[in-house]
Amino acid sequence: MERTLQEPKVISLKDEGFEKEVAAGVAYMKHTFGNNLSVALFKIPKGKGSQFPRHYHKHGEEIGIQLKGSAKVFACGKEYVVNEGEAIIIPADVDHAGIFGDEEGLLLAIATPPREDYGPEDW
Repeated sequence: MERTLQEPKVISLKDEGFEKEVAAGVAYMKHTFGNNLSVALFKIPKGKGSQFPRHYHKHGEEIGIQLKGSAKVFACGKEYVVNEGEAIIIPADVDHAGIFGDEEGLLLAIATPPREDYGPEDW
């Protein structure tokens, strides 16, 4: 899908306005696109992180920035712990999966090329 973002776009990282449920009762997302990237904010309610479905996927290069809470990323036969205030960079075409801690979580994910599987933007 061709994108034609021609001026800056300001997005809020506040913990509000999550309408898309990506894992029933466990995870919510809002996202938008730039011309060559996707930006998604995931919210995981307190006590639900370990219920996040662990599924492996791969796509372009991605960075996950843990704004609140913690997460575990599984890739290359290893487990990577990402704590609040930390980020993980995942190279393109690397199979990976993630789960979250049981505290409330907020994860900002930026991927290039854009993740068309996220569907229409809603942020």
